[in-house]
Amino acid sequence: MRAFHTLRTKNKLDFALVDFEIFTLILSVLEWQKHNGKIFLYTDTTGKNYLANAGLLNLWDGADTSLDEMDSLGIDENIFWAGAKLHALSKQPLPCVMIDLDFIVWQPLNFEQLDSKLAVIHRESCDLLCYPDENYFRFKNFSLPADLDWSVNPCNAALVYFGDKNFVRRYVEFAFEFMKAANPLPEQKGWDLLPYMVFVEQRWMAMCAELCNVEIKSLSHLTELFGGEQKTFTHIWGHKQLFRDNKSAEEKFCRDCAGRIAHDFPEVAEIFSQLALTKKYFAS
Repeated sequence: MRAFHTLRTKNKLDFALVDFEIFTLILSVLEWQKHNGKIFLYTDTTGKNYLANAGLLNLWDGADTSLDEMDSLGIDENIFWAGAKLHALSKQPLPCVMIDLDFIVWQPLNFEQLDSKLAVIHRESCDLLCYPDENYFRFKNFSLPADLDWSVNPCNAALVYFGDKNFVRRYVEFAFEFMKAANPLPEQKGWDLLPYMVFVEQRWMAMCAELCNVEIKSLSHLTELFGGEQKTFTHIWGHKQLFRDNKSAEEKFCRDCAGRIAHDFPEVAEIFSQLALTKKYFAS
């Protein structure tokens, strides 16, 4: 199964990944290739150059810089920080899997057995504060369709399998209309803007599936993912702030990742033990 990662730097010349991000993406790529197939990277020129200089670009089965196009799409990426994922999705042959850089799949996934054209890692509750009702959103020359079902539970988009061309077209086209027209209130800042991004990526996905009569399958559940009841997936999302705040926790995580790379991929561990960004964690 073809998969793709997205790395958007917004062409910042000072862009850099931190250590835990580097080790997570390494394992995300290698474990997908080992168990499930090829995985490609969609990034911009700055991202490609950064990874090439770091010695990491050849991890993927190919790299595309079409995210340079984001600069001219009229989207506020400070609000829609995951908009680049949807732009990358519009470039994909189907079927494919969209997977976040902080998500690792440790085992084979059989998408043919799902009997569905859309699968997500898990559903979320529309009762969460980040999923307000339609009155929360403000736009310029745009209004939300009246036939949206606000009762359907959103889809977590850390990993999504897409197999329906018409669904993907409608999902992406509406998402970009929404992002271009978004006009938040001046007092909406920081976390108050989060509902805009999670609506267009996750809540709209569920609404769109209903409108297109596409069944959604869940590969897991929140209780399994965070309760230690499954061994197929690891999502680093909830630990990111911990690693940023606690250097010793980040270093332990990176050493554990280095050990896993050495165990699962001894043929490439020697390469990472020589790279400037990763070698100190292999030394121990």
